[in-house]
Amino acid sequence: MTKKSLFAFAFVLLQILLLVLTPAFAENGSTLQYYVSDVAGVLNESEWQELEAAAEEISEQFQCGVYLVTLNDYTEYGSYSSFWDFSEAFYSRYQMGMGDERNGILLIMSMEDRDYSLLAYGADAHRAFTDYGKSVLENGFLDDFRRNDWYNGFKDYISGCGEFLNRAAAGEPIDVPYESRGEMPAGASTAIVIGCPALLALGTCESMRRRMKPVKKQSRADEYIVPGGINLSIKRDVFINRTVTRTVIHDDNRDSHFSGGTSVNSHGFSGHSGKF
Repeated sequence: MTKKSLFAFAFVLLQILLLVLTPAFAENGSTLQYYVSDVAGVLNESEWQELEAAAEEISEQFQCGVYLVTLNDYTEYGSYSSFWDFSEAFYSRYQMGMGDERNGILLIMSMEDRDYSLLAYGADAHRAFTDYGKSVLENGFLDDFRRNDWYNGFKDYISGCGEFLNRAAAGEPIDVPYESRGEMPAGASTAIVIGCPALLALGTCESMRRRMKPVKKQSRADEYIVPGGINLSIKRDVFINRTVTRTVIHDDNRDSHFSGGTSVNSHGFSGHSGKF
């Protein structure tokens, strides 16, 4: 049997196994045999072979599983409150991920209602795929999905994962730039904290000095009292200093929403669901 025939046989067998086992989910301890599982059948044989080989190479190189799963309709596989909950359950039931921490990233899609989840698991995966990084990764494939161009979208996803993992391995994960976080180097922040109050105080003193009018010095105290005594007919409190507390309000519709790093939920996953 030729290599091409073996690939064809494995591809057909994968579809059969997933269609039979996935609806009820396999028992705990089962694993997926492939990185790309196209149950919905949106890829042809050669496309699947190419994507599977690319995902396997990246996963082995960085010891972080790069997974892709397409389904026709996730609601056929059980009752779940949301597609996100289903996606977490899928990752856990099939024990996806590599190493003791099961590091991996999964793009899973339900074609019926055009749902997708992009989720990561494991410390290394969270480090490589930050909250901001996932949004950048999504921008690379969602435009293809909106045109129903599945192959190029999947190709962008897998190659993007390789780039993200490579950057993280070099100590430079893709994340929000410092200037977008509202942060600044420690030296600059110290100068501002110390310098601004000093300049403000200097300006206040100078302003008060200019408002003071020189008067002739008197030798007797009663010369400072107007005839008729002191009559306080108007009372007024004048404050020369004030303290103001300001709270920064973030606009969730802008990139400043991403404050850097990765948000991990109580189940150990990061990411979110959406529509394509």
